[in-house]
Amino acid sequence: MDLDTAQVRAFVATADHGHFGRAAESLYLTQQALSKRIRKLEDALSVQLFRRTNRSVELTPDGDRFLPHARELIRAADAAVAAMGLQDRPPRLDVIDPRLAPMYMLRRVAQRDPDLAVERVAGRGLVNALDPLVRGEIDLAFGRVADLGREVPPELEHRLVRLEPLVALLAPEHPLAGSDVLKLSDLRGDGIWIPQLGGPVEWLSYLQRLCKEFAVPIDDSGVSYDLRHTLEQTRYGKQRVTLAGADMDLASDLNLRVLPFEPSPLFPWSVVWRRGEGPALRRLLALLGRTGHEEGWCAYDPERSWLPDDDLRQLGAGRTSA
Repeated sequence: MDLDTAQVRAFVATADHGHFGRAAESLYLTQQALSKRIRKLEDALSVQLFRRTNRSVELTPDGDRFLPHARELIRAADAAVAAMGLQDRPPRLDVIDPRLAPMYMLRRVAQRDPDLAVERVAGRGLVNALDPLVRGEIDLAFGRVADLGREVPPELEHRLVRLEPLVALLAPEHPLAGSDVLKLSDLRGDGIWIPQLGGPVEWLSYLQRLCKEFAVPIDDSGVSYDLRHTLEQTRYGKQRVTLAGADMDLASDLNLRVLPFEPSPLFPWSVVWRRGEGPALRRLLALLGRTGHEEGWCAYDPERSWLPDDDLRQLGAGRTSA
């Protein structure tokens, strides 16, 4: 019989914590994913490993007999990874663009663990990272898992890590600049300016869903060579409103007015990685999970926030199983 080490690791973590939720958090999984791994392991062994109660889980006699062997299997697997020199290899991450939210998240986790090392690569969105993830060319990618135009391959895991608010950027002379908050309905006349509309497919579909929901046109007129050029034109050119993620590093010298939207559109960032991740990647995933939990990266207020329906369903499914 071939045992899946990811399933065995889920069993050991649950035995150690005596609680599905805490075990799932330690492995940076949803509780649903953890339970699924354990059920598959029980099916493979044809035994019940845990007694499940309302507040905790306890090992059955079969689970108690299997536990020392499971620990030895995980120890041997980790030793094999270390022997191949993979223990210390920094994970390779697709951050899409160094100005976007993934870099903000990496800076936040680096403050907690200054020794954390990663290799960054710039990609072209999550849909283009899926096959390199499966092939092992990269270890983790960030992006929105909805509207990719294809299913996430079964070899990959994913979990929501950040709901990033989008904010409005406009010149201080703009008629709407005196407000404390910008209603999306206020933009139904002039629209949102996104010159040369482009970017990853999951971003474009999100933007189109947002603008359709609130009847806001997209103004894709003009030319922009990069983000700085867009911001300069927003500040000194025709009076227009553009948008950006709240986590982005913006040019402070331009003195643009930055306003929250009402309701607040949230862009859902997930981390996606290959099953059977190594120790270095597990360390990074745990840091992302702990930092996000403590800093409220996935805070969602249905009265004040907006998400596309597909993302909202994923959010609900994750919270039901978390």
